[in-house]
Amino acid sequence: MKNQKRGVKWSLNMNITKIELMNFRNYTKKTFDNFSNLNIIIGKNGIGKTSIIESIYLGSLAKSFKTNNELSIIKEGKDFFRIKVYYFDYGPKKNLEIFLDKSGKKTKINSQPQRKLSNFISQYRIIMLSPDELKLIKSSPNTRRNYLNIQLSQLHKEYMHYLNNYTNLIKNKNDYLKKMMLNSNLDSRYLDVLDEKIVENGMKIYEYRNNYINLINSSINDIFKNYINKQLIEIKYESDYSVNDKEKLINILRKNRNKEINLGMTNYGIHRDDFTFYQNGNNSKDYSSQGIQKLIVLAMKLAEVKIFIENYNIKPILLLDDLFSELDEKNRNNIFKSLDKSIQIFITTTDLKNINKKIVEKAKIYNLDEKEN
Repeated sequence: MKNQKRGVKWSLNMNITKIELMNFRNYTKKTFDNFSNLNIIIGKNGIGKTSIIESIYLGSLAKSFKTNNELSIIKEGKDFFRIKVYYFDYGPKKNLEIFLDKSGKKTKINSQPQRKLSNFISQYRIIMLSPDELKLIKSSPNTRRNYLNIQLSQLHKEYMHYLNNYTNLIKNKNDYLKKMMLNSNLDSRYLDVLDEKIVENGMKIYEYRNNYINLINSSINDIFKNYINKQLIEIKYESDYSVNDKEKLINILRKNRNKEINLGMTNYGIHRDDFTFYQNGNNSKDYSSQGIQKLIVLAMKLAEVKIFIENYNIKPILLLDDLFSELDEKNRNNIFKSLDKSIQIFITTTDLKNINKKIVEKAKIYNLDEKEN
């Protein structure tokens, strides 16, 4: 698997130049443009700062980080929302459009409709840091898996392919297991076919996930020591597929079959993966203070920026949503020191006092007021 382009001196630098919003959250019709490399969006809570960050996120991943019910994003009293994001990446300027109404989601690249969502996703790459994401250590395994899937889908189109295959295969298998619960005479050979395909795709997913966690572990401590000295941080990837042997995995599934038939679901596989944070060999969920947990996740995110740039030659867009109200002055300053100044950054805050003066002096400031949007 390729994850590093050795000898390549340039990086794919991505910059957003303009955002157009229509019926999006509290915005009826609004344009934000003339973005610089460093952008600070300031305003009171509820005025629409995070909505701008959400639109950038949607433009990259075609889904919201705030809600699974995307119809709720439509401004009250309207029937649809539309966002349009203009950006460049060393080539001609491009634009991405997402339109959503009750009939579904439609996407365009440079005004050309896209039949497959996978063609639209990750035209530009993002790394997100928000108060909710600082809770990753205490979140559910499903939340951590989804997080890993998002990061890897941005870096590897083929990862999304394997993940979609695996998800569909598990759905088909679970449907058949439920039928077998009711009718034991059904041919189990169909499950043999599914299990082989499940293992083939699962092993690919495991390889990508394991490799990515290893990359984070190779960088996270260098960044974490900027916050706290003499602390060892490690992320341990936990997977049924750590066996990493096709025949052994198929045999495990076959031996487990009766149990799965009784359950009516697949209880072994890559869909049960998780990863755990450790501080000095202790599970951070129970051992680390809430403040240390936040710093560990911050260090992981900054390590990911480094991975995107150094291992994939991609300069992501960094989204920092209301992050600095969660941190003390020392750690806010340490974060600013750790930021790669060559990437485009969007910061939201309620108060410029939360941000280092040198950063404020270099930034383009967008001061949102309470006028009708």
